[in-house]
Amino acid sequence: MPGIGIVTNPHSRRNRRHPERMRRLGYMLGQHDTYELTNRIEDVEDVAREFMASDIDILGLNGGDGTNHVTLSTFIEVYGDRPLPKVALLRGGTMNTVSSGVGIRGAPPKLLANLVEKYYTGQPFETTTRDILKVTDDTGTRYGFIFGNGIVANFLEIYYGTGNPSPTTAALLMAKGIAALPFGGGDIIADIFRPFRASVEMDDQTWPERDYTAVIASTVDQIGLGFRPFIRCQEKDQTFHLLGVTAGPVNVVKALPKIRMGLPLDPEDFPSEVSGKAVFHSSEPISYTIDGDMHLSESGVVTLETGPQLEIIIK
Repeated sequence: MPGIGIVTNPHSRRNRRHPERMRRLGYMLGQHDTYELTNRIEDVEDVAREFMASDIDILGLNGGDGTNHVTLSTFIEVYGDRPLPKVALLRGGTMNTVSSGVGIRGAPPKLLANLVEKYYTGQPFETTTRDILKVTDDTGTRYGFIFGNGIVANFLEIYYGTGNPSPTTAALLMAKGIAALPFGGGDIIADIFRPFRASVEMDDQTWPERDYTAVIASTVDQIGLGFRPFIRCQEKDQTFHLLGVTAGPVNVVKALPKIRMGLPLDPEDFPSEVSGKAVFHSSEPISYTIDGDMHLSESGVVTLETGPQLEIIIK
């Protein structure tokens, strides 16, 4: 029996806070299962080759969005044309937006216990199939679920700069920015709403070169803190929901209740398309995020496409 393969990032904030829980996860596995700690990025490739040779049935990721993004990028490259096993996101990080976006709830021990019980008793899993984004720039190719630049990347730079990344910190930063708006916004609004200039070529149309507050894309509906802007993310297979933001701070804040409830937005301020490809062209470097990890395209060219479809275990 091929079994379950678990990859744990011991450096994720949550795993560092609870090392004893991280160790206990290994004791919950069956005799055919494998539990690997990846201390370096180079370790992930070795684990991917080991798991592929063992032909594991389920790949469990015990980290947050950033860990999952890095691990899946490596596994996709190693597996090549071979489909990945079912993926279980165990929510072992500080940011677990992707797992929340597909309906996964609970802490790592509970999720893993359910996984092992169902696997070894032959019970069916509830799963969802999602396309993953393939993001290519002058530094290489990476895979993830949520892409963002402009206000999204700017916000994360400030968020990580606090030295205390957590959902509470993110919520406090957002509240601080909103509270500053009646008084002109101050430095925090100026930093978050720093625009970028680009054109965006898609399958069927091109958004012209102009200043954008942000252009974001995803194959899950959430972007964090329960906000759901990507309501068209599952409209068609092998596509993603691309959402432009041309509005200024006041109109973005006014739209937050609709975004929270997953309602359609004003197309003048928030142009929206479903596409299988989008190419950004800018005369300046583009700073962007994939699943919370920051990247920079010095060339100003970034290509989004759909990568392989993944079957993700919900419960």
